[in-house]
Amino acid sequence: MQKPTIRYVVAAVLIAAAALGGVFVFDAQRRAAGIATDARQVGDRIEQLVAAANDVAAAQQAYVSPGQPQQPWFERSATALQQFGQQLSALRGVVNAPDALASLSDINDRFKAVVMIDGRTRVYLGQGENLLAADLIFSEGRDSIAAVIKILRMVNAAEQERAAALRADLERQQWGALGAVSVIWAAGLVLLTPAARSAQAGAPATDLSLLDRTTPAVELRHQEPAAPTVPTTIDLDAIADICGTLARTSDAGALRDALARAAAALEARGIVVWLGAGEELFPALACGYDDRLVARLGPIPRNATNATAAAWRSAQMRTVPADATSHGALAVPLSGVNGCVGVFAAELPQGRESDATTRAAVSVIAAQLAAILPAWPPPSASEPIAASGG
Repeated sequence: MQKPTIRYVVAAVLIAAAALGGVFVFDAQRRAAGIATDARQVGDRIEQLVAAANDVAAAQQAYVSPGQPQQPWFERSATALQQFGQQLSALRGVVNAPDALASLSDINDRFKAVVMIDGRTRVYLGQGENLLAADLIFSEGRDSIAAVIKILRMVNAAEQERAAALRADLERQQWGALGAVSVIWAAGLVLLTPAARSAQAGAPATDLSLLDRTTPAVELRHQEPAAPTVPTTIDLDAIADICGTLARTSDAGALRDALARAAAALEARGIVVWLGAGEELFPALACGYDDRLVARLGPIPRNATNATAAAWRSAQMRTVPADATSHGALAVPLSGVNGCVGVFAAELPQGRESDATTRAAVSVIAAQLAAILPAWPPPSASEPIAASGG
C-alpha cells in the first residue's frame, strides 16, 4: 500500500480496534468479577440460613432433654427463627436462578410449618405432655428442618451453576473479541506492509525483469561485465546444433522449438524475441513465460529507458545485472544487412549475464536469428552502429 492517506486510515482503524477490544475485555472482566462476588454472597447467606435452621433444631431438641431448663432454649429458638426469617427475605432479593426463585417459595412454606411445630411443642410442654412434644420435635420438626436445609443447598447449587455459565459466556465473548481484533490487525499489517518481491532459490519472481526494469539513459551505455559468480556450463555443441536448426527453420512452430532448446542450453528462465516496427518494439516470440503474461506485454518505444530499447537503438548488447530479488538478463540486438531489426532478450541465472561464454553463446544465437527474421518497417531515425558490442 503506497498512498499515505490510506495508510493513515488503516492505522487509525487498527488503533480504534485495539482500543475497543481493550474496553470490551476490561468490561467483561469487571462483569465476571461482579458475578463471582454475587454468587459468593448468595453462598454466604445460604450458609447463614443453614446455621440458623440447625440452631432451631438444636434448641427444640433441648426442650425435652432431661435436666435442661426450658426457658433459655425457648429464647434461643425464637431468636434463631427470627434470624432465619430475616435472612430468607434478604436472600429473595439476591437470588436470580429461575429454579432457585421457585425453591424459595417452598422454603418459606416449610419455614412456616417449622414455626407452627415450635408453637405446638411449647403448648404440649406447658401442659406437661413431654412425650407428645418430643414425638413432634423428632418427627415432623426434624423432617421439616432437614427439608429446608436440603432445599437451601439446592438453591445454592443452582446459583453457582448460573454464575459459572455467565462467566463462561463472558470468557467466550472475550476470546471472540480478541480474535476479531487479531484478524483486523493481521489484515491491517498486510495492507501496511510495502509490496516487495520475494526472491527464493529456484523460484524467481514472476515479473519480466529484463523487459520492464528501467534505469536512467546514462546507465544504459556500455557496462563492463562484472566477474562471473556462476560457473559456466554452456554446451557449445548444443549451441551449434541450435544455430543449424535455426538456419533450416521454415515455420513459427519450429522456431519456437528452437528457442525452447536455446533456453535450456543457456539455462535461461525465459526468452523474448522483439521485432521493431516503426518506432516501437513488439514481442514476436517468447518461451519460458506464461502466455497470459506475454500477452500483457505492450510495445516498447524506441526512446524507452530500459535495456531492450537501448540495445535496439545502439545495436549493442546491453546487460541487466542481477540483484537480490531478480535474475540478470542480456539484451542482444538482431543486426543484419538491413540494420538492427529487433532484440533477442534472455533472462539468465544470477551472475550468468556477466559470463563471457554465455554472452558469446547468446550473441551467436541472436546473429543466426537476425539472418532468418524479416525486417519490418524501419524507424524514422537510427543511431550509428558501434564497432563492438558490450
